[in-house]
Amino acid sequence: MGTENHAHSESDLFAQQPRTAEGAAAIASLQALSDSIHDADEQALRAMGMLPIDALALRHLVLAHRDGRAMHPTQLARALRLSTAGATKLIDRLVRDGRAERRPNPTDRRGIIVTATAGAEQDLVRAYGHIRAPLIETIDALSDDEATAVQRFASRLAEALRQEFPAPEPA
Repeated sequence: MGTENHAHSESDLFAQQPRTAEGAAAIASLQALSDSIHDADEQALRAMGMLPIDALALRHLVLAHRDGRAMHPTQLARALRLSTAGATKLIDRLVRDGRAERRPNPTDRRGIIVTATAGAEQDLVRAYGHIRAPLIETIDALSDDEATAVQRFASRLAEALRQEFPAPEPA
């Protein structure tokens, strides 16, 4: 009985189609893009010997540093939607691998901040440069109207997905 319902729900997933052939082609292109990004991410993570969540954490730490913001472990946990225990384990891995450091909080001696090491940003550039360069090149080849249409579509889809799957409350 459970298998029949499961099979039925899977077929319903693909039953709904866009109203035009152009819409179907756009969805096929988006799926191909998603697959390519997934493959590129896996390649980058293997090259760095990292877990996806570790790379995301490093990105947050590098951007915080660039913006002149201190990153507390609880802030990192919240940004990644991890428990504080999960964030502690993640930070331990990054520190062990030489990609992050714990430092005393300059504004509160009882606390600590987490910073990316100098080599961490270079690791991210080496790992993800092969993704970023074609992205910029492709965007730069678009007309302003095309880039605006892409931005509008991406923003609308992102908002629709956020409405469908709101972010969970941090643990």
